[in-house]
Amino acid sequence: MSHHSLIKSLTVLSLSGLLLGACADTEAPELTTDDTEQTDSNDQSNTDSSSEEQDTTLSQNMLDWVPMSANTKYVYEGEGNESASYTIYPQFTHSDTLQLVQATSGTDMVKVYEYTENEVREVFLRGETYFRDDIVDTGLTTGQENFDILLQSPIEEGHSWESPSGSVSEITNTDVSVETPSGNYDAIEVTRTIDDTTTLLYYAPQVGLVQTISEPESEMTVTSTLSEIQEDADEEIPLTVYELNEMATALTIVDTTLELKTNDPARIQLTEILNGNTGDITIPSLTENTEINYMYLGNDGIVHIDFSEEITEMQAGSGIEALLLQSIVNTIGGLYQTDEVLLTVETEPYSSGHVLLEEGQTMQVDQSVVE
Repeated sequence: MSHHSLIKSLTVLSLSGLLLGACADTEAPELTTDDTEQTDSNDQSNTDSSSEEQDTTLSQNMLDWVPMSANTKYVYEGEGNESASYTIYPQFTHSDTLQLVQATSGTDMVKVYEYTENEVREVFLRGETYFRDDIVDTGLTTGQENFDILLQSPIEEGHSWESPSGSVSEITNTDVSVETPSGNYDAIEVTRTIDDTTTLLYYAPQVGLVQTISEPESEMTVTSTLSEIQEDADEEIPLTVYELNEMATALTIVDTTLELKTNDPARIQLTEILNGNTGDITIPSLTENTEINYMYLGNDGIVHIDFSEEITEMQAGSGIEALLLQSIVNTIGGLYQTDEVLLTVETEPYSSGHVLLEEGQTMQVDQSVVE
C-alpha cells in the first residue's frame, strides 16, 4: 500500500473510531485506550490554548469598551416597557470621567462614569434632570448610595466581580455575534444579577453598549438595542425664555432650544439668547456685554448664577429693571425646575441704583407677572 493511502486510512480511523482494513493484505494499527486518552488530552489542550489566545487578543483598555465619544448620539430601540427605548448623549468628558444623559419618553437621567486602570464605575445617578451642569465641577451629589462597577478587567470569560451596589457581574462570553439595526457586532457578554433581576449586557469594542436584555423574575423581558449612531450631533434642551413685553409692563413667553455639543457649558449659549444675539427674543434681558461667569444647581436646591458687572448697566427705571431681573430669574428657574435663584455679580450680591440684594438673599420665580 502507498504511503499516501496509509495516512488517509489512519485519518479515517481517528475520526470514526472504527477498525477498518486499509487494504487486503495490510491491517491498520488499533488505537489503544492510552492512545485515545492521549489524543483527547491533546485536543483539550489545543482548545484551552485557542481559548486563551482568543482572550489575550481582547483589549484590556476600558475606553475601548465604554468609549468617551464626543458629539455622538446613541439611539436605542426597546421592547418590554416605556423606558426600554432611549437615547444617550455625552455631556462632559474629563481625563477619567464621562458624564452622559440618558433620555427616555418619561425622564432624563444624568450619569457619571469614573474610569480607573482596570474598571468603569457608575458613581453618579440623578433622574428628572433637564438641565446641563458639569457634575464633576459643581460637586452636585446624588441619591445613589453605592456605586456600580459596569466593567472590570481582565476582559476574559469567567471573570466576575461584586459592586458596592449589591450587583454581581460576570463576563460569560467573549465571542458573541449581536445583530442590531445599527450594524452587526462581535461583542462580549456581561451577566449582571441584582435582587430578582438578571441582565445581559453586550459591549462591542470602540462602540460600547450595543444591547441589554433584562429578565425580572415576575415581569416580562425588557430589551434595548442600539439602532442608530448619530455623529456630529447636538444635545437639544428645551428652554422657555421670559421676555419683557413691548409695553414693558409684564413678561411674555418665548420657547426655544439650547443646542449644545459635548463639553459646551449651557451658560454660554444662554447668555447669547438673553443678550438678543440669537434672534430668539426681541427685547434682551441682558446688556450686550454681560456674561454669565458661572451657573449651577447646588445641593441646596438653589440655582447659583453669577454675572459680570455689566449686568448692572441696564439704563432703565426701577420698575423695568425689576422686571428684567425677574425675566432672568424665571428663565433660569424654569430651566432648572426650581423656584429659587441666587443672583450675584462678580460673586457679590446684586447691587444697582434701583435694586439691592443682601448677602445670601435669593429671588423667587414669579408667574404672576407673566401675561
